[in-house]
Amino acid sequence: MFFKGTHKELASSLESIGAAFAIFEIRANGVSEIISANTLFEEVSCRPLAECIGRTLAEIIPRYVEKPMRGFLERCLAEQSPQEGELIIEREGNCRWWRLVASPVLPSKDSRGQRVIAALIEITEKKRLEQELEISRQRFEAVVQTAYDGVISIDEKQTIKMMNEAARYIFGVSDDSVIGSNLSRFLPQRFRGKHPGYVASFRNSSVDARPMQSRSPVIGMRANGTEFPLEVTISKIRVGNEIEMTAVIRDITERVRLIEELSRAATHDHLTGVFNRRHGIDALRLELARCVRFHHSMSIMMFDLDHFKVINDEYGHACGDQVLVSIVETIAKTLREVDVLCRWGGEEFLVLLPGTSGDDAFALAERAREFIARKPIMWDSEQVVKITASFGVATYTDDSLTVEQLLERADSALYQAKELGRNRSVLSTVR
Repeated sequence: MFFKGTHKELASSLESIGAAFAIFEIRANGVSEIISANTLFEEVSCRPLAECIGRTLAEIIPRYVEKPMRGFLERCLAEQSPQEGELIIEREGNCRWWRLVASPVLPSKDSRGQRVIAALIEITEKKRLEQELEISRQRFEAVVQTAYDGVISIDEKQTIKMMNEAARYIFGVSDDSVIGSNLSRFLPQRFRGKHPGYVASFRNSSVDARPMQSRSPVIGMRANGTEFPLEVTISKIRVGNEIEMTAVIRDITERVRLIEELSRAATHDHLTGVFNRRHGIDALRLELARCVRFHHSMSIMMFDLDHFKVINDEYGHACGDQVLVSIVETIAKTLREVDVLCRWGGEEFLVLLPGTSGDDAFALAERAREFIARKPIMWDSEQVVKITASFGVATYTDDSLTVEQLLERADSALYQAKELGRNRSVLSTVR
């Protein structure tokens, strides 16, 4: 009946169709006339059905819609096969989307042209949901890709599913070629064996997110093979039938370096690099406690550079600083690994000598004193600066001895060395 039926003959049949439906006749001159349609077609034309029948497509449909719709119909006839596409119609600021399915009808002998049947299904809600989903996707992608922190998503086999620009920068890769590769490429070799177990453990845990460094420090490896510390927070989500894990990562190289510097500054002298007075006192208290508990021997030697003020006045403080650094280097060569050298203040130093008797400590002081006296210090590539030092030595004698008393004995012995003419060592004789 679609071959040659009129609207009167076709109307009742078309009304039973649950979508906007129309029959077009395409004439030889390309004009598309509406032969029949159901009332649902009014949603497309926005006209009463009576005003549509017998009219051309161009007369009832806006031009920006008529042109693509006519193209669908003409292509349907030219290829003699169904065609499918989408149309958008905007009226009074409202947009409605339609899916057009067009099929050719074989012509009858007495027809003026060829006919095409067209079904139009409204997909406005679907398109709006798609748009909202796309906006959400774009928003998510914008947030992830512009985030300062790196973001990496992997599946249960550690296959990388997503890696944002920050993460690629952190690990030193320049493109998306990492997608589909294994996360182990960014782990130092020594960690790769156990990492799958960690991934499986987190996947099966009841926790959905946690910081990784709470277990142990996290170390990553850049594409060039260099290692660096990371701060990592991981979370997991279900994607289809699989669990994916996402890590937010931050390169904390600078933070770790700063912490190390602050830690070192708290225990070391900034000029000479040896321990400072605070650490020296702590080390002395700890060693004295060991002596009391295990009945070990221990000695300390305190030394002071002779006439150091003269060097500062004659050559300048920069030269004085160089002298202090050189003295530390000289003394360090005479000490054992267990000995603790501290800058006590100004040009005064303290050396803790665990397991050393008074006589042995005195011998060490004399050897160090002679080293200092024999070694001239070059300044400004031409001037030779000579320096000597005076030493005071004290030793642990009984369990009642306190840190303060031991230091006082060493200081008194040093004072005696100064009084006796400097450039000499004195062993405290207090028992």
